[in-house]
Amino acid sequence: MNDYVLILASAALVSHLLLQQQPLSRLRLHVCGLAGALSIALGVAGGQTLERLIVAPWHLQNLRLFLLLPWLALLAWGVPQVLARLRPQWPTGRLALPLLGNALLLGLALQATEKGATASATLSGGLLAGLGFWLALVLFDDLHQRSQHAEVPAVLRGLPITLIGTGVMALAFSGFNGLFTQ
Repeated sequence: MNDYVLILASAALVSHLLLQQQPLSRLRLHVCGLAGALSIALGVAGGQTLERLIVAPWHLQNLRLFLLLPWLALLAWGVPQVLARLRPQWPTGRLALPLLGNALLLGLALQATEKGATASATLSGGLLAGLGFWLALVLFDDLHQRSQHAEVPAVLRGLPITLIGTGVMALAFSGFNGLFTQ
């Protein structure tokens, strides 16, 4: 579970830093969180489908990564396109880069294909991971906004206070380790 928390925190931190390059509104943050959650859920489910239909029958375990990467790149491009068609007023421009650089998606897809879980367990795990990513992204934005208005020493402003906050959040989330085991 600690690995999941650290992967989730690092993926949300990287996505948050990529999103900070542009002016970030609350709506854009939630659209990015929704796009990330959808791409994680679809990526994990599609990765397991690729495993069952192509990799396992043809014994292509060594090429699993090369089959997953085009699928995840297609999702990184396609999910913002679908959201833009469904809701034209949503700011979906330039969301493909944070989604493409999301290592969480690749890690979860590789883990799901190796475990061999059922389709419903994989889909629910992907949805929960996507919602966790969305939550972490919103928490990073709140941390960033609070550190902008607080009296933070000049040395710690920007990335250092974000990294300190990331460490504290990872420690808080790792407190849930073992909570759901028997």
